[in-house]
Amino acid sequence: MNFICTHFFRLALVSLSLISLFIGSGNAIADYTIPDDLTPVNAWRFGYSADEALEFRRAYTYQDFVDTGDTGTYMFSRLGELIPTATLYRRGPVANFLRKPMPEIADVTATTQLGENMTLSEAMEDERSRMRAIAVVHNGKLVFERYIGIRPRDSHLWQSCSKTLSSLLIHMLAEEGKISLDAPVTDYLEELADTGWAQVTVADVLHQKSGMNVEEDNVSNPEHPVAQFYKSALSARGEPSGTPQDEILREIDVLQDPGEAFQYGSINTQILGLLIERVTGKPWNDVASRRVWGKIGMEGDGKVAITSTGELLNGGVIAGRLRDFARYGTIYTPSWDVVTTGIKPIVSDSYFDKVYAAADKDIFDRGYMGQRMLENFGPLEMGASYQWDAVFPDGDLYKSGRSGQALYVSPETDTVVVWFSTTWKSSLWLEGYAREIVTQIFRDAPFPLPDR
Repeated sequence: MNFICTHFFRLALVSLSLISLFIGSGNAIADYTIPDDLTPVNAWRFGYSADEALEFRRAYTYQDFVDTGDTGTYMFSRLGELIPTATLYRRGPVANFLRKPMPEIADVTATTQLGENMTLSEAMEDERSRMRAIAVVHNGKLVFERYIGIRPRDSHLWQSCSKTLSSLLIHMLAEEGKISLDAPVTDYLEELADTGWAQVTVADVLHQKSGMNVEEDNVSNPEHPVAQFYKSALSARGEPSGTPQDEILREIDVLQDPGEAFQYGSINTQILGLLIERVTGKPWNDVASRRVWGKIGMEGDGKVAITSTGELLNGGVIAGRLRDFARYGTIYTPSWDVVTTGIKPIVSDSYFDKVYAAADKDIFDRGYMGQRMLENFGPLEMGASYQWDAVFPDGDLYKSGRSGQALYVSPETDTVVVWFSTTWKSSLWLEGYAREIVTQIFRDAPFPLPDR
């Protein structure tokens, strides 16, 4: 445990946002820019017109997902209209959060690509941020909630924040003796036995240190298997089917020995999903529904994208409502019983022990994700494990998702921060605000160790 939002009205919204951008704070405008023709996300705070919806449905291609322009922004909150999906099933009564508003959260400041010492309120109003919704839960109560570019009932992509679902399932299966973290993945996926995956253990893919050439900074290279993986995964209905995932997995080269670096890739998480299906004999979404989603008092079902060749994308293309995102985060806090339907926590103490123990700070900066975490959070002795992008010295956990999604869990302060965004080309990260909310509002002293 050493580690721990009528056309006129829309124009009015846009104008207000522009006014706020230039006179709202007095802060210098940072160099970060986005294309001038992007529609501000607050234009869609109350949904889309029929004409807009038809236009975006007809226009969507895989490249819109990558760029996250207007059509991609539509896709992020309308996944099931564009890509086939499987279901994460809810059941039982809804666990409604009690409310205890803390408006002072809007005054939390952080320095990001948007500017220096900007308040959260200013960042939300800044068109460049393209933040669409945010919620904060503290001591099991909903203390802050804003919808800037979607409606409360809209499902939105959690993106890679949902990778933690697969890590939790792997932990459960390991605790039950159904899978060994020390075993090569090819003990369970024999079809990969004659590939570079033969040297990779379950723990290696679990902690994003497989040594395979899967880092996602390769997504812009159309010849790379990572880019092929994304295109196969996120092409629209009617587009030609891409390469099947099992073939792509066989094309991945060995980059270096396993365990030498934290090198982040969704393909690692996809391997976890295959392991879960192979060990249980059930589709990943059914396992996740029975063991996690269905045990939380969710408002809605979740959606899991299915590739053009039929595979479930447990590696991150999962959508759900904002409050359900917050409910999911709450299972990792002492207030788990506010949202769970059973009498036992979904996340065991042993999960935290193992997350903290496996977070290796010595290899953290040897890949682009660790370097980004250090740039945006500061030079803390962070590590990564169990699909969490940052495991902090005080026990806080952070997971990001493509185009700016955020899941920040602070077990010690009993706090969850979640938000949805559609940042241009996934080029802006506001993650500093998540930690500053906890630090400036809820944490009395720096770096206390969680009592577990």
